This record gives sequence, C-alpha cells and structure tokens, in this order.
Amino acid sequence: MRTPLPPLPGLLAYEATARLGSIAAAADELGLSASAVSQRIRVLETHLGIALFERQARSVRLTPMGQAYLPTVRGAFDDLSAGTGGLFGPAGGGRLTVRVQVSYAMTWLVPRLQDFHDGYPHIDLRVVTAIWANEVPPHEVDLEIRHGNGRWAGFTADLLHEDQAVVVGSPAHLEAYGPLTGPADLEHRPRVHVIGYDDLWQRLFPHTPPPSRGAEATITLDTTVAAAQFAASGLHCALIPERFARAAVRDGRLVVLHDRLVPLRQAHYLLQREGEAHMTPEGRTFVQWLIRQDIEDPPLQPGGQ
Repeated sequence: MRTPLPPLPGLLAYEATARLGSIAAAADELGLSASAVSQRIRVLETHLGIALFERQARSVRLTPMGQAYLPTVRGAFDDLSAGTGGLFGPAGGGRLTVRVQVSYAMTWLVPRLQDFHDGYPHIDLRVVTAIWANEVPPHEVDLEIRHGNGRWAGFTADLLHEDQAVVVGSPAHLEAYGPLTGPADLEHRPRVHVIGYDDLWQRLFPHTPPPSRGAEATITLDTTVAAAQFAASGLHCALIPERFARAAVRDGRLVVLHDRLVPLRQAHYLLQREGEAHMTPEGRTFVQWLIRQDIEDPPLQPGGQ
C-alpha cells in the first residue's frame, strides 16, 4: 500500500518558508496570513512526526530533518510542474528567456537550437548574451548559464557542465608544425592566448617557454569563440574549452594537436535568483534538453576524435 501522502497545503507552506527564509515572506507569496502558514506547517510536522523548523523570536531555521526533506519536496513540485506543462501546454504564452555568455552561445548552444525548436515549438525561447546586460532587466531573465566557480552573490547555482581544455589548430597548422608532443614544440609555434585562461598553457606543460623571437607575434583575444575562429583561419594554435571546439573539430575546420585534455578550474553553472519561485515548466524542459545534448554528443577524445 502507498504511504499516506503529506497534506499538500503544509508542503507548500514548508517549501515557501524554507526558500524565502521566513513565515512572513511565505505568507505574502501564498496569499495567506502568517498564522495560517504557521498552522499549515504544524499540521505537516504532526503528520510526519518530526520538527521541520526551529522557531526563534523573529525567524525560523530548518532542522537537520527539515533540510534533508527539502530536496524531495522541491523535486516533486518541479516534476509535477514539468509534467503538467508537457501534457497540457505552458501557461502564460510559454516564453523562456535565457542569458548566456557569447562563446557558449556561438560555439555550442546556437548550432543546436533548431533541434530544441523542432522538439518544443510551443516554447518561445529568447536567448540573450552579456552584451545586452543593460537592455534586459534581471527580472525578465528566467535562467542564466554562467562560467565560473559556482559562487555568485544573489544567485543559487547548480552545476551544469564540467569542462576541459583542448589544444587545437587549423589543418594548415598541423601540416606546418606537426602534432604537439611536449613543451619544446612550443618554442617556435605561434599561439593565441585567451583572456581569463592565462594559466592553461602552464598547466598543460608546467615549464612552457615563452614564444621565441623567431615565432610570429603572440595574439591575445578576449573570447574563446574569437580564438577558435582565429586558429581555424591561420597558423596559430589555441588552448580552449573542448566544448567550444567540438563542432569545429568535427567539421574539419580545427584539429586536435595534443593527446591530453586539461581540466578547467571553472565550470558552467545554471543560475537562478535567490528566493525565486520554482523553475517554470519551460525552464525545466530546456535544462533537461541541455543535459541530453551532452549525453548524445560526448566530448572529443584526443587521438580518436
């Protein structure tokens, strides 16, 4: 027999209070009085036989059991929301606004969007980049994908993609210089550097020499998409996130020059503003689609791409 389900009003009050940090804020969101929210939580606690919150003078704090129960409740609400939207259509026109960084958009996301549109034509997807940071107010952004260490003030961040870097160059570079086998090979080999990834060459080869006087002048660019395109068009090699090189390697514009991937110290995270309501059905659908892209299109394997 199925275990009796907890009372839904209590679950809603518990989740909102945990997410917003106070009974008063949960009451505002749910359109109830603070005493009604508190009463619903007490009914839930009685049903479960445990205390979910420690009550203090002007605040509440989750107990260890209350903290442990929260992912289950949030996951159930998210699944119910996604399932309802998938079967009966999205509410409010189905718009989803996602903010991403330029390199992520141009090298990885945008080439796949036709697949997303074909599978979910009812979702009005709007992708914006940091270029339009001042044009799209924060409250209009449903989800954000950002590369970094996972810690940003005012946001909750969930790991989306772990990333590694790969050495790439054009077929002409490979013909002129051959594969990259060790730090000595870099002495006369032109390289493009990417701002923000300055330590990657040293992490690949701890004793990487600087470009010699006989090499072409070093070029420094501020985005990985620019570095990938520059490398594909000339004789400079680049060390860039594998995700951003994947399509260019598979269509022959770039080749992998070294048989080692370098783990990055940063990763791609999915951001939502702290205190936001649950992810919308459209947002959950988009995230599930992103995860499937990694499963269906695995990373490059140097030496056997």
